Amino acid sequence: MTGTAAPPPRSPQVDVVESWPTRIHRPLDLFRLLALVVVLLLLTGLAVVARETSRGASADLARLLGALPSFFAQALRLVSAFGALAVPLALIVREIVRGSRRRLIEAVVTGLLAMGVAQGVDRAVAAFPSSALYAALTRLPGGATPQPMDTYLTALFAFAAVVGVAHEKLWRRLLGAVTAVYVISAFIAAQATLLSLTSSVVLGTGVGFAVRFAAGIVNDRPDGNRVAQAVGRQGFDLVRLEAVAADPDDHREYLATTRTGEQLTVQVFDRELIASGAAYNFYRILRLRAELAPAPALSLERVTEHRSLLAMAAWTIGVRTPRLLAGLPCGADSIVLVYECAVATALQDPTDPQLDELWRSVGKLHVHRVTHRGLTAGKILVDPTGQIVLPIPVDGAMFASDLRVSLDRAQLLITTAQLAGAERAVRSARSNMTDEEMAAVQPVLQPIALPGATRRAVKQHAGLLESVRDEIQAQTNHRPPELVEVERIRPRAILSIVAIIVAGYLIVSQLSSVNLVTVLSEARWQWLPLVLLASAVTYVAAAVSLMGYVRERLSLARTVLAQVAASFAGFVTPPAVGGLTINIRYLQKSGVAAAGIATSLGLSQAVNAALHVVLLLAVAAATGASTNEGLPVPGWAFGVLGGVAGLGLLALAIPGARRWLSGRLLPPLRQSLSRLADLLTTPPKLAQALLGSLALNAAYIAALWFAVRAFHGPIGLSGAAVVYLTGAAIGSVAPTPGGLGAVEVALSTGLAAIGVPSTAAVSGVLLFRVATFWLPVPLGWLALRWLRRRDAV
Repeated sequence: MTGTAAPPPRSPQVDVVESWPTRIHRPLDLFRLLALVVVLLLLTGLAVVARETSRGASADLARLLGALPSFFAQALRLVSAFGALAVPLALIVREIVRGSRRRLIEAVVTGLLAMGVAQGVDRAVAAFPSSALYAALTRLPGGATPQPMDTYLTALFAFAAVVGVAHEKLWRRLLGAVTAVYVISAFIAAQATLLSLTSSVVLGTGVGFAVRFAAGIVNDRPDGNRVAQAVGRQGFDLVRLEAVAADPDDHREYLATTRTGEQLTVQVFDRELIASGAAYNFYRILRLRAELAPAPALSLERVTEHRSLLAMAAWTIGVRTPRLLAGLPCGADSIVLVYECAVATALQDPTDPQLDELWRSVGKLHVHRVTHRGLTAGKILVDPTGQIVLPIPVDGAMFASDLRVSLDRAQLLITTAQLAGAERAVRSARSNMTDEEMAAVQPVLQPIALPGATRRAVKQHAGLLESVRDEIQAQTNHRPPELVEVERIRPRAILSIVAIIVAGYLIVSQLSSVNLVTVLSEARWQWLPLVLLASAVTYVAAAVSLMGYVRERLSLARTVLAQVAASFAGFVTPPAVGGLTINIRYLQKSGVAAAGIATSLGLSQAVNAALHVVLLLAVAAATGASTNEGLPVPGWAFGVLGGVAGLGLLALAIPGARRWLSGRLLPPLRQSLSRLADLLTTPPKLAQALLGSLALNAAYIAALWFAVRAFHGPIGLSGAAVVYLTGAAIGSVAPTPGGLGAVEVALSTGLAAIGVPSTAAVSGVLLFRVATFWLPVPLGWLALRWLRRRDAV
């Protein structure tokens, strides 16, 4: 953050109209802060999980530095002490000389704040002296135990982040050299561990960027006066320059008027805005296939060159779009692009000839393998003569592949449907595309493949995408194709992988206390057939329950196979998605109407959840009355319940949150209530649904009881019921397939709480999970293949 600098004198020839903030909050600072938080979490995880590796690295470094001559070590300490004092003083003098007194005060206050944060972390970590994190931050190879965080490094890097040294090579190298000497000296003197020193640097830098983003920095971007001067030097005689809202927000936009009355569009690209937009583009590049992801915004120069090339290509092809007139630098970190300003208004209620002209204009681009990717409602223009004017191309591509062209067409199809309705949009598209081109568009009509503005339009106009798909099918009589796989990785998949790794670590930690050879040799394997039988009964019970919620008659055998197939789908897809998808497909193939599927499955989930809660409360009360199987409830559980209740009441008190919850919960609840009322008038169906749900829970409880008894665990049915129902509730919200990891930990912890020895608890839970989770997976794959061959799913 710099001190407030006076803006350049306003040119008397140009009337500049803009609201110029003296301080701005840079998105790039927030991005850096989030990245540092991730690094700090990774360092913490390294300290906990890879404790021995971290300790070994510290020991190796200590042995290496211990071999240094004593005079060299003393020289390092002397240089370190001098540098530790000289660098902050030099930065202070620099700020005073530059007149940045406000930034200097903010940097000093931030350094003091970082010292307080470091002290707070020290106390928090020291409160748990037996933890792995405390050992990693304080235990040196020689036995010394320094403070967990290095206060000086934390304060220094917070100070440096605020005054800004990253963009100046000399200061950046000086800070790096002094830090390296200080770290080596501190390690030789046994003042801090390697992890402590690294974490202190990250923490201090994070505090600095947090303050920068919260307080803002002085706005040193080129203002309207400097932009007008730069454009004027290029030969444009401006008399007025007015700031207008820019979308997307990776640049600033002005409307310029020349002395002859001609209007120009002036776009200003700042390096920091390009860098902040690169974070989202990088996310899309990682998530989507290469052909669908946006071009990486690696630098200010590359972004402006790309947009200039697109604009010149569109004008050369003969497409009506604002022509690029000039591109010029404005300072070291800004580039200005000057376009013609189209005398036109946003296209609304287009006529059929206008829709056809729009498709022909875009078709010219596609013939030359150029895509636009900015064809959104509000951006497409129409001039006073009624002719279509395309917006300035921004995110398009040169040398576009067939898939990129299809994506461009899909965006235009959604936009024209938004403006003119699905029927007219599809009819116009078909008149300007071949059947093969239309067929290539259908597989990419999915939200994730569309640009951000079009995705927002699809979200705002409920049913827009589905109406376009239905209209294409109605007009072409083509069977809907399978959607193209456009994602490399899914966020849920990443979350599941991380959760599985954590779960595996927890399970392995539990197994480390169990002698498997002894346990397996002493197990009573006559209980194993009963565990497998109880597991098989769960699928029959689930099928019976589902049949109770559906009016139509279903085959019991096929419904059971569908539930077995759902176990495989639930393992290879995100939790609560795969099994539901299998049931939806099965009911569709069985002739159940779409409305009946939605209400039946929604009602089954709602009733099963309510029944689960009722069973848990009833069995917990019965178990609590027992003297030998009381399940102690920790005090923090009531705090968690109170916190959840408080958050729920707070959400209901906020109008926006209340509307969001109402929109999400009330429609399915109304459908479920209407279906429940219908179900109540059919007692046999109601009894079938409820008995199936009760049998499902009873079979799981019996399987757990059999599994624990197989390892000589002293447990009653009521205790097994409480433990299972609690573990199943926890597993239902876990982000891993089948609640992997969370269920194991919850069940083994619950069994230990009611008095089951840890060996029997862990072994019994593993046997239970093998029988009810792992073993059905290959059987589910076989069942899914059998059902698919018979077109049953």
